[in-house]
Amino acid sequence: MRLVLVCSITLACAAPVIAQSPQAGPNVQYPASPMSRQEMRRKSIQALGRPVSPTPEVPPETPVVTLEGVCDRPQVAGTKGCKTVITRSQLDSIIDLLAPETPQAGRRQFAINYARLLAASEVAQRHHLEKEPAVIKELQAQLKFVRMQVLASTLYRRIEEQAANVPASEIQKYYTDHQANFDEGEVLRLTIPKAAATESGQPLDASAVRATADALRARAAAGEDFDQLQQAAYKELGLKETPSATKLNKVRRTRLAPDEAKVFDLKAGEVSEVMESPSAFVILKLDSKESIPIETAGSEIKPILQQARLEQEMQSAAKNVKAQFNLTYLEMPAAPELFLPPALARPGVKPATPSNARARKWPLRRMPSTSRTQGLTLLPQGHN
Repeated sequence: MRLVLVCSITLACAAPVIAQSPQAGPNVQYPASPMSRQEMRRKSIQALGRPVSPTPEVPPETPVVTLEGVCDRPQVAGTKGCKTVITRSQLDSIIDLLAPETPQAGRRQFAINYARLLAASEVAQRHHLEKEPAVIKELQAQLKFVRMQVLASTLYRRIEEQAANVPASEIQKYYTDHQANFDEGEVLRLTIPKAAATESGQPLDASAVRATADALRARAAAGEDFDQLQQAAYKELGLKETPSATKLNKVRRTRLAPDEAKVFDLKAGEVSEVMESPSAFVILKLDSKESIPIETAGSEIKPILQQARLEQEMQSAAKNVKAQFNLTYLEMPAAPELFLPPALARPGVKPATPSNARARKWPLRRMPSTSRTQGLTLLPQGHN
């Protein structure tokens, strides 16, 4: 049982190392081992530029590691010797539970280091190291930590699963309540800059720019072409820049500035009044408008509702738990959140503002490593 506990703790704490190590490298904890004939052949073939044959597939029940003298269960009195056999299926099950994204190269290195871990644990048990007070204390602390990791990970995963289950009725309601946000159409925009390089080298006169904008707005309302009006404005004001195209294809209300979004309140063919921004005068015309159907909008609405449900679930989970932090010790101006949004609840992500947090995604199966360096890691150190 002690052996199982030691293995479980080390495996769980090494999970991030497995997930973050796309390739196996030199193990700094062991002297360099002699290169096998297969490895030497592979490197020589690669050096000659020849294609390397793929690694043969190992059936699931085929042993990957067999350890003579290592017992996978308590030894029965009167029996001699024991061994532990680890099949590819068993090895895959362990890795899939702790770090499912581990690449094949990492899985091979995992098998080697897992065998080393089992062998060292067996020797330690023969010396009854698990009975030493310091070891007992560390086992208890590590078990408590791993238990918290698993429970917290399960909580966040459960919350995300519940938030992801958005009923069709909620999508329909959101679509109905925000119908205007799903307007899409063809919009013409005439832009007259307040400041720009001129042919004469003289700065633009503000009153002249405003008068030009008013005159062009009247011509636009009379039905003149927006591209021609844009060119006329640049010519009249003597601007050196080349005017940009005026047509905005399939633009959404939500993708325009708040003032410009009002163009969707017009009828097709109508022209807006002259709008003033800090840098320019703008005239808009609604050429056409249609509503995006809910069948298309649903894929856009669902993530919005999922995020809202997620935040609601997190608030519900945190309402009965309060915390006080020593801000001097933490060197922080304000207390951190106790229940992080899932976007921040993964190891290696620095604290950020809630708005930044919501833009990220959290893989739930990753668990942070302990603050202490393990005696044996399941993959070589030195990987980021």
